[in-house]
Amino acid sequence: MDEWSEYPLESFLDPERSISYGVVQPGKPFERGVPIIRVKDFKDGRIDARDALRINPETEAKYQRSRLKGGELLLTLVGTMGLSAIVPNELRGWNVARAVGVIPLKDDIDKRWLQFVLRSQPTQDFIHTHANTTVQATFNLRDLARLPIPMPPDHLRLPASELLSAFDDKIELNRRMNETLEAMARAIFKDWFVDFGPTRAKAEGRAPYLVPELWELFPDGFDDEAVPAQWRFRTVGECFHLTMGQSPPGSTYNDDGDGLPFFQGRTDFGFRYPKNRRYCTAPTRIANCDDTLVSVRAPVGDINMAWEECCAGRGVAAVRHKSGARSFTYYSAWAVQQDLKQYEQTGTVFGAINKKQFEALIVLEPTPRLVELFECHVGPLDGRIRRNVAESETLAQTRDLLLPKLMSGEIRLHEAEAAVKAVT
Repeated sequence: MDEWSEYPLESFLDPERSISYGVVQPGKPFERGVPIIRVKDFKDGRIDARDALRINPETEAKYQRSRLKGGELLLTLVGTMGLSAIVPNELRGWNVARAVGVIPLKDDIDKRWLQFVLRSQPTQDFIHTHANTTVQATFNLRDLARLPIPMPPDHLRLPASELLSAFDDKIELNRRMNETLEAMARAIFKDWFVDFGPTRAKAEGRAPYLVPELWELFPDGFDDEAVPAQWRFRTVGECFHLTMGQSPPGSTYNDDGDGLPFFQGRTDFGFRYPKNRRYCTAPTRIANCDDTLVSVRAPVGDINMAWEECCAGRGVAAVRHKSGARSFTYYSAWAVQQDLKQYEQTGTVFGAINKKQFEALIVLEPTPRLVELFECHVGPLDGRIRRNVAESETLAQTRDLLLPKLMSGEIRLHEAEAAVKAVT
């Protein structure tokens, strides 16, 4: 640590630009407008741009200082403070919301090192200690500019940055792989049970595109209701076990890991599995491992899968096909999302669907054998997703353990590399 120098963040800024925050009042969503990044779009040190808010170009034009060019470092400044991400080049031309700070950096700066510093505990402590909490926790731009940045010499910083970056790169690779695996599984479900691809091909006399033992299980044609013969329209209540969540007393909640993970709604939903943030010591409604979790209160229809036994609050329902097929359940819930989302406009205060309405939704039930074979084909894909998630959690925990130790000089690089080999 004696070799390390420390500089204010403003020392690393692009001399042509200054730190800024974004659009103060974005207004109503504008379908073909300019996308902006909000606090909710920060996910695991990156930007998840799939659900970006678009605003009127005339409104965005008033905030050219915060318009992104690619390569900036972003930091959340209001409410949930301290989340960070580096802007990828494909988001050039986007903007940010008022709660996000834009930090334009010199081209020759080790941006990933700076992001690791922002994620470190000393920096997080600095942010929260200097925040203005009069109305809502806010970290101002002046304090951000003077935020202390430790800058070790190149021979220490570059290998450490490379090692820590390797964790993030592997986590990102797993994330993309999981997106591909889920897209493959959805494509199979859609072909078999939504578009009726095999049955349609048979009816039109086209060549088989599945193995013979599977191909022969699909009906040869359609019935009078234009669905594969022998398949039946049924209700969710007839085909699935449905457990509507219920919120236990608030006195039983905690953030200390005591009891079962507790999900009040879709707030903690992730790509596939929710993040454990709150726990409950007296759960009243329980979802089992691998149950599909469905948001039943504003917004209605978002889905996740239970990583483990957990407590379902009033905004969540747990679903499982009566055959026990976990993958068939998950993709069935995905397929009826539009039916679920129609309840987004119901309810006296905000959208909600009750148990009677949920159980009354119509689904098409294939033969039990096809459900079983879908599970055989897609279950391994979902298994790989689960293993990738588990690996990413281990990598993130190891990275977060090493980060403060490397930052403080408590351990040297060769010791950190040995720790990485131990977990990988």
